[in-house]
Amino acid sequence: MKSALLKVENLSKTYTPGELVWGNVGFDLAKGDFLYILGGSGAGKSSLLRILASFENPSQGRVLCHGVDLQDSSRTDLERVRKRVAYIPQNLGLIRDLTIHDHIEMTQSMVPSGDRLDLASLQGYLKLMNLEDKWNKKVGVLSGGERQRVAILRALCRKTDLIIADEPTGAQDFEMTWKLMDLFVKLNLTGTTMLLATHDLEMVRRLRKRCAILKDGTFKVEDRV
Repeated sequence: MKSALLKVENLSKTYTPGELVWGNVGFDLAKGDFLYILGGSGAGKSSLLRILASFENPSQGRVLCHGVDLQDSSRTDLERVRKRVAYIPQNLGLIRDLTIHDHIEMTQSMVPSGDRLDLASLQGYLKLMNLEDKWNKKVGVLSGGERQRVAILRALCRKTDLIIADEPTGAQDFEMTWKLMDLFVKLNLTGTTMLLATHDLEMVRRLRKRCAILKDGTFKVEDRV
């Protein structure tokens, strides 16, 4: 049996007393796993992913990543784990006055040189995402779809064990959506663990990966949808 890279135990989230967003969330992810979290708008997918990426605390339960308890760890241990996890939030977290080059350079400066994406792979991603001619453009002048692809590129510009992505194709057209999904599947086949939140049932049906459904405050893991 493979050991858990991410272990989620009895999570619940409430924003006001007595108002449960979701509860009793528990699952394990091992190296090379792929899990969708499928749910409609307002189901609580984003809050769950923020907790799993260590940027928000649950109301109850715990998350362990690489054996580190994200809610009860030293700052040093937490930063060590974050360097091994790529998080693509729905709000993207980009700085409008910085260029794509600035974002990539800043992200890569935070990790050892051996964990940075090589130049050939970076150029390949730029080409696939149609961002080659926008390398020196400020993020603020890009379209919504382009900004989303910059956030994905930033997540991929360093070596990670786990990618947590919140609706990463929500602003893309059909062709780009499937280019990106093909890229995620290929990364998964090389051993990268993928955790992807979506409301796109057709995407889940076409790729046939393990899926968890978040609905009406409950979380249920299915083998396939």
